[in-house]
Amino acid sequence: MKNKTQPINVGDRIRSARRKAKLSQQELAKMSNISINTLSLLERGMTSPTIATLQKLADTLNVELSSFFLFSKIEQHVFFSKASKREPIHITEGFFYDLNPGSILPSFKPIEIQINAGMTSGKMTKHDGYEFLYCIENELLFMISDLSYLLEKGDSIFFNATLPHQWQNKTTETTKIIMIQIVQDKNQKSSFSNNINLP
Repeated sequence: MKNKTQPINVGDRIRSARRKAKLSQQELAKMSNISINTLSLLERGMTSPTIATLQKLADTLNVELSSFFLFSKIEQHVFFSKASKREPIHITEGFFYDLNPGSILPSFKPIEIQINAGMTSGKMTKHDGYEFLYCIENELLFMISDLSYLLEKGDSIFFNATLPHQWQNKTTETTKIIMIQIVQDKNQKSSFSNNINLP
């Protein structure tokens, strides 16, 4: 039997997480350092969020970024994702696809991001966990702290996301990347670090 999926409403997910945290729009906006008007528009689906804004909201609400676009959890061990069935999730910079919908592992989240020409992620941001990026089309200028890296087709980068980071598509074409966010289990930090030999 085929699984039917409904388009993901990020605004509904934000509102649900806010209410679960028992916060008003004004309280969440202030704690996340975004305007209440922006939050209101996001919850009503009248504007597309930036990845940076979603990260701020996730950090404030103490939820995984992926919780805003995960499908309902399914108790199974294999998740097959058909490209033709994926729903694009619109963001200010372009849109992205959840490459592993339905996964019960929110700590591991692979997504494909299509970044429109001339777009930037905005100010430097940082958050818990690690990120891996692989450029599959065009190029992306990636900044980590005071260092810059030009990711061209086939290039990849892996880094500690607690470092300030930012990206820019300075070209006139769309850039496509695969991004994998890895969020550590707070109770298993030392084990995770040892397993991948991080300094």
